[in-house]
Amino acid sequence: MRLRKKTIKTYCCLFVCLLLFMVTGARVVCAQSLREAALYALENHPKIEAALASQAAAQYDIEEVRSNYFPELSASMTAGRVYQDNATSRGLSVSRGAAYSGYGEGSIAVRQMIYDGMETDHKTDASLALEKSRLFGLLDTKEQVVSQAVQSYIEVLRLRSALQLLDKQNEELVKYQERIKDMAENGMSDETQLQQAIDVAMVVESLRADYEGRLIVAESSYVQAVGNPVPVQMSVPDSVQDLVEIDLDEVMARVKEHHPLVQAAYMHARAAKDDVEAEEGKLYPDLSGELSHYKSDKRDIIGGESQDSRAVLKMNWSFSTGGKEFSAIKRKRSEYLEKFYKIKDVKRNVEKGVSEAYARYLTFWKKSELSTKRVELNKKLVSAYQSQFEGSRINLLALMRAQSQLFKAELEDSDNAFNLLAAQYGVLAARGELLDAILASTNSAAGRNRQQP
Repeated sequence: MRLRKKTIKTYCCLFVCLLLFMVTGARVVCAQSLREAALYALENHPKIEAALASQAAAQYDIEEVRSNYFPELSASMTAGRVYQDNATSRGLSVSRGAAYSGYGEGSIAVRQMIYDGMETDHKTDASLALEKSRLFGLLDTKEQVVSQAVQSYIEVLRLRSALQLLDKQNEELVKYQERIKDMAENGMSDETQLQQAIDVAMVVESLRADYEGRLIVAESSYVQAVGNPVPVQMSVPDSVQDLVEIDLDEVMARVKEHHPLVQAAYMHARAAKDDVEAEEGKLYPDLSGELSHYKSDKRDIIGGESQDSRAVLKMNWSFSTGGKEFSAIKRKRSEYLEKFYKIKDVKRNVEKGVSEAYARYLTFWKKSELSTKRVELNKKLVSAYQSQFEGSRINLLALMRAQSQLFKAELEDSDNAFNLLAAQYGVLAARGELLDAILASTNSAAGRNRQQP
């Protein structure tokens, strides 16, 4: 009995732990790297599930069209009781000229398409091209999902780093403010300096509130992009500067031919061209062979048994005198031209995306270089102000402002560093190469690389 109670208690504890894990388990995940976040998004994002379903539908469409190459079977059966009054019954019956009878009828046929104006061939080619188009669309969807996950991951890191710097700055400014307050109470400083010190601290508090609001938005974007809550610990991802090529002309030439969106547009246009040829095939007659057997059973007085077995060759052809077929061909050609010219539009959009991504990368690289130099400059100024304060040449408020200026420079430098990292990954995403880079990456948490490209 005691053992049974202990077993029940154990199961109850396990059940409670399971509930706690289901409710809060996602929040207590210790750490997650950029690669892990991207892979999780790939496995769980609804956009990818929808793209996979679309590709599966295209594959089933290929099987459906290809089935026209194979024989078609048909069978029918009828059973029951009939009343008939026809020439046969009137010739055999001298009383009423009609009769009741049990009735059974059955038929089976095998039909094989021999020639349909190459319509099935072109429809199959169109389905294959459309399936490839959706495959490239799936690749582009994966690129978009990974890009959103990467950008949201880095944005959360940027804002968290900024808040840590602001907390550190706030601690320092509070110390300065307390020292100025003590000096004002002891008559070594006036009240205006204290008010100015409070104003400097309030500016930092306002900036911190702004970053906190941005972090809430960034975490919401992370949940939407990745599909799970933001982890407590996040590692700084590797720089991919080595993968960011500077020869923009070479990059453009490659991207305009091999980007998943461009390839998808090519395949879509090819499918439309095959649809035109399939529509033209309807102008030709259809030729098919048929094997069939028919049997009917009823009373002799209304016809008796009958059988009909055939092996025939059939030709079917129809043409609308109103020009329906030609209008359908012209419509398909117009749809093909629409898809063909859309390729040029897609290429321009891809080219624009790559140019903008490189522009962002170069902009943040320059800003990061300048902000790094600015931090070094402000460190020297603070050191000089410290010496002047110790020599009683400046007051504590001036030293406090110099320290605040240094923190602002460090905050800007941190933002630029993360923005530069995001821009590097953005270049790979614009080129359609981010997914390969993520899959080939490791879980390293190396620092940023600031060498000139």
